[in-house]
Amino acid sequence: MRKLSLAFVTITALATAPAAFASTLCPNSASQGGFGSDTFTTISGPNGSCGSGTAVNMSISVDSDYAKLTWDPTSAGYPAGLTIGGLSGITGSVSFSSGGSDQPYYELAFTDNGDPMLNATIGDQILLIEFQQTTVSGNSLDLDPNSTLFNLYNNTQGFYMIGGQADANTLANWIAFDPSLSGDSLQQIRVAVGLAGGSAPNSGESLTVDSLEVNPTPEPSSLLLLGTGLAGLGLLSLRKIGSSGSII
Repeated sequence: MRKLSLAFVTITALATAPAAFASTLCPNSASQGGFGSDTFTTISGPNGSCGSGTAVNMSISVDSDYAKLTWDPTSAGYPAGLTIGGLSGITGSVSFSSGGSDQPYYELAFTDNGDPMLNATIGDQILLIEFQQTTVSGNSLDLDPNSTLFNLYNNTQGFYMIGGQADANTLANWIAFDPSLSGDSLQQIRVAVGLAGGSAPNSGESLTVDSLEVNPTPEPSSLLLLGTGLAGLGLLSLRKIGSSGSII
């Protein structure tokens, strides 16, 4: 009976195994940057997955200023080998306030490796900049590759690419338009406020970040290895029964 249970649990685990394990990025491990009136303060914040005293508040006094938190492969918890196509989503635990209609947003940074669609100089830093009106829902700042809209911006030469700022697409659509983007290394994940994105000039903004949960999509080879191993264990058990400007 115990052998039968083991076989059942093994096969069930194979059928219900999660697509990926989320990685937690804590704001006190991110680098801080921006310009103008940006200020950063480490605060107690919510006692979330990063623990108390690890939240970071960033604020600007006018929305033409800019403040950001940046995580990269040197940051604790950053998923190894993360690519644009390998990002299945981000959930940010945040608290936001603004005197206008501006919103916080994600920026994803990668390097042009000679992609003809980008029409840039090899080595230029390219930003995928979130471009939509509503980003925060309650205390959650989420990124969904199939619904969150992004512009392409050449951060080395300082201009919006392809169709300009008005040309916004989801990550899934950008990749469908140019499949080579899928394998480009995702070198930075940023959360930012400012640069006069709202309709009320000179309004202040304040964003507290408690944590980011980054969900990478495992490579097919990893899933195959996991599936083969679990299936093997299941079959073994059954047999016994029968016998993973520049915006600085």
